[in-house]
Amino acid sequence: MEYRPVSIMERRRIPAIFGILFFLYAYGASASETFGAVQNPCLGCHTDLNKPETSVHAALTSGCETCHIAVKGREHPEQKDSMTLIRDVPALCYDCHDRSQYRGKSVHPPVVIDTCTTCHNPHQSNFKALLIRDIPGLCFQCHNAAKFTGGSVHPPVGKGLCLGCHKPHASNFSNMLIDEPPGLCYQCHDKRPFTRKYVHVVAAIPNGCSLCHAPHAGGNQDLLLQPVFELCTSCHSAEADGRHVLASMHLGVGERVHPVGGVPDPSDPSRDLVCISCHDPHSSAYPRLFVQKNLCTKCHKGY
Repeated sequence: MEYRPVSIMERRRIPAIFGILFFLYAYGASASETFGAVQNPCLGCHTDLNKPETSVHAALTSGCETCHIAVKGREHPEQKDSMTLIRDVPALCYDCHDRSQYRGKSVHPPVVIDTCTTCHNPHQSNFKALLIRDIPGLCFQCHNAAKFTGGSVHPPVGKGLCLGCHKPHASNFSNMLIDEPPGLCYQCHDKRPFTRKYVHVVAAIPNGCSLCHAPHAGGNQDLLLQPVFELCTSCHSAEADGRHVLASMHLGVGERVHPVGGVPDPSDPSRDLVCISCHDPHSSAYPRLFVQKNLCTKCHKGY
């Protein structure tokens, strides 16, 4: 190996480098922190940022001066409030983030009041998208968790998949939905049972699903807003006494009454006879949303 004498400038630089390293070690910096502090002097004090987490703000890798600036006439770090943001939030955030993504007909309240750090850590986080907590725990800081529990829970809610249906910042659909029902619902639910020849009017209109079903959780089967009989008769009040069944058989309106609730279903004694014993609540291949052809034979085998 060829010998190369060390120059005077290099000899002067070596003690300076060791002096910096000794200063950092004297204040308790680890080996990894020392390297970071040499690259960025701020990390000599802000040691928590020396330990990269799962999600790191891109601005952090560009340098602290990307977002922070020293206050004129104040000494840092000796004096309080000696550093400030180069611009107020959210204007600072919009230097990099497309502002159009945070506008729409339905906007998340933290976005409306310009508090990005309600949900996001500005530097780094162990949760994706720099969130300060994982979802749904983060959502429950504002939304009452009790409203998302019950005897019947929507599967995405049970799995904490709030973003499966909602956008976190803004949307052109109500309640920050990613699409308008029933289109949103068809992302998981097979469309065919809802689009047969005869369709229940509420299943065909925008947001019709929510007229019968709770979107998150409830105390009734299938996320219904009320028990089946009460829910159906809240619109079809004239059918509550069962006269409509025999009237359709031309026996005379009001002459006889057919049970429409309160008795076991003859075709399945383990459950009660209710409206959906005879009618499909969404759509059917048969008139009046009947569940089968020759409906009466479902229970009356002798017909």
